Amino acid sequence: MTTAHSRALTAAIVIASANRPELLGELTARLAAQTITPVAKILSVPTAESLPDEIDPSWEVVTGTRGLAAQRNAGLAALGDRADVVLFFDDDAVVRRDFVERALEFFTAHPECVGLTGRVLLDGAASKSYGEVPLDEADRLVERSEREPLTGEFTRGRTLFGANMVFHRTKAPGVLFDARLPLYSWLEDHDFARRLMRHGFLAHVEDCVIVHRGAASGGRTNHVRLGYSQLMNPIHLNRTGSFPLWLSAWEIFRPTAKNVVRSVIGPETSWRRERLRGNALALRDVLRGRITPERISTL
Repeated sequence: MTTAHSRALTAAIVIASANRPELLGELTARLAAQTITPVAKILSVPTAESLPDEIDPSWEVVTGTRGLAAQRNAGLAALGDRADVVLFFDDDAVVRRDFVERALEFFTAHPECVGLTGRVLLDGAASKSYGEVPLDEADRLVERSEREPLTGEFTRGRTLFGANMVFHRTKAPGVLFDARLPLYSWLEDHDFARRLMRHGFLAHVEDCVIVHRGAASGGRTNHVRLGYSQLMNPIHLNRTGSFPLWLSAWEIFRPTAKNVVRSVIGPETSWRRERLRGNALALRDVLRGRITPERISTL
């Protein structure tokens, strides 16, 4: 049940997307069913070609930037100071219809919380056995979860999941995404979480529910670029003070070790070698004193 105090908090939704108009149309159509109407809903896309053929006029459209971090920053700039709480969703998320309401209730009940991420019923991007989650299956899982009783349960965390990140903007003034992380902005959600932690605690909230479909990209993955970011971005984030040294080392070791092992044998050999090549290019730049996450735009 929503309290009077929670209704006083205002919410806005910002969606960054590129080259996936069908997914964006499915998401925006479903977000219309939210039990609390946001004061603003913003789509940040590189060009109008990324928009669905039909879109509700309640959505504001921002164009002219490319790259996840830059597009989210453009959405925040367009929002101005119209909302206390900002919700970011990936364009392949299926969001339970009370997500906004539960997020506002949580921030009201926990005034020291500055950011939250919800419960992911299924993540197609992380499940090798399942793969991309069909839309009808995602709808079924989310609708079934609506019959579960609300628990109010949460755990404190140190990360936010980029497919559903929410932050209390009035408690973290001036916090933006790192504009030096271009294109898909590897680790941008982890970096954003670390920035928010300077202002309060982060929470993983059970009553905020989504499915992340893990839909294939709108364009072919450039594995050299991704490999470059896997090594360069953690080093850059250490230099900015966002990541401690141990975290940067872990974020480098985990993917590059997989690239080394799986480039030798197995079904992933070809593209793992491409990522390994990107790792090597980044290492060469670092050894030359060049901390340049932007370079992936030219690879």
